[in-house]
Amino acid sequence: MKVLIPGPEPSANLRRRAVTRRASDVAPQAIRWLWEPHFAAGKLSLIVGDPGLSKSTLTSCIASHVTTGTDWPNDRRCPVGEVLMVNAEDDPADTTRPRLDAAGALVEKVHFLDGVTDCTDGPTRSFNLGHVDVIDDFLETNPAVRLVIIDPISAYMAGIDSHKNTDVRAVLAPIAALAAKHGVAVIAVSHLNKGQGAAIYRSSGSMAFVAASRATYLVAKSEDGPDRRLLLPVKNNLGPDTHGIGYLLKTTESNVPFVEWLPEPVTQTADEVLRSSAEDQRTSTDDCVDWLRAVLSDGDKAASEVMTAAERLGFSPKVLRRAREKLEVRTDKAGVKAGWIWSL
Repeated sequence: MKVLIPGPEPSANLRRRAVTRRASDVAPQAIRWLWEPHFAAGKLSLIVGDPGLSKSTLTSCIASHVTTGTDWPNDRRCPVGEVLMVNAEDDPADTTRPRLDAAGALVEKVHFLDGVTDCTDGPTRSFNLGHVDVIDDFLETNPAVRLVIIDPISAYMAGIDSHKNTDVRAVLAPIAALAAKHGVAVIAVSHLNKGQGAAIYRSSGSMAFVAASRATYLVAKSEDGPDRRLLLPVKNNLGPDTHGIGYLLKTTESNVPFVEWLPEPVTQTADEVLRSSAEDQRTSTDDCVDWLRAVLSDGDKAASEVMTAAERLGFSPKVLRRAREKLEVRTDKAGVKAGWIWSL
């Protein structure tokens, strides 16, 4: 059975009908866990955090637990199996493989998705979330896989507006169906936006990312030390979200980072940590001013290019406009049919 991917609407001449089941025909099942009570097997979960906070180091650690079957820090059993890593930002040779080694992973059980091809000898093309059937086929032939990591999920949204709920839901639904079909945990990684407010609204892009995930966790810095990180529940539909987990970022002699779990549960909430962090940070406009100055210092840029890059980083159009006004950015028309050019 293939994973169903939403297709075009049927012809208006066809009559729709409801597809239903009686509750009595559905056999009750207990939740299966990759890491109880945090990340469930057969479900889509989300890890969010600012860039540079070790999210990829954390996912390498999680992959190590799965490949070795090492118990989790809360003494819960970890099912042993293989891992598929879909990573757009880190080089497998000089970044991901060394991190897996530092974490103690059995690397022969880790698969890197390099792309997709239509035939054995055909060219390799970039993977995107429209290629869920490719992962479906891979999992069919590799049933030992217990975990799929997509890092970051925004890098694979080709042609999809990540800020539109309906578009995001249409892409994530096949991913969730894939996880359920094969009983694998899918953990997607995402960034925080530059806004303020409750943690549940801080994931970059549409709220549909958080809504579709059965559990969303925040990676944040701890006030107790520069090398301490917190993994805090933002939402958890399947288990209690009463506490988080702390860990230290250590490095090997080769300066490769790895995770060392801390035994004490973390009682701070994601909202409390973000609120405290926001009080110590400058405004989003100040951040955008610094970023825009750096972008334009290399020379003139097409306005559309700058706007797209700003959106990916979580700067709203209003914040970008304020930053442009503060910097007194010059705007010029490139031609009659061309777009606008921004320059310092």
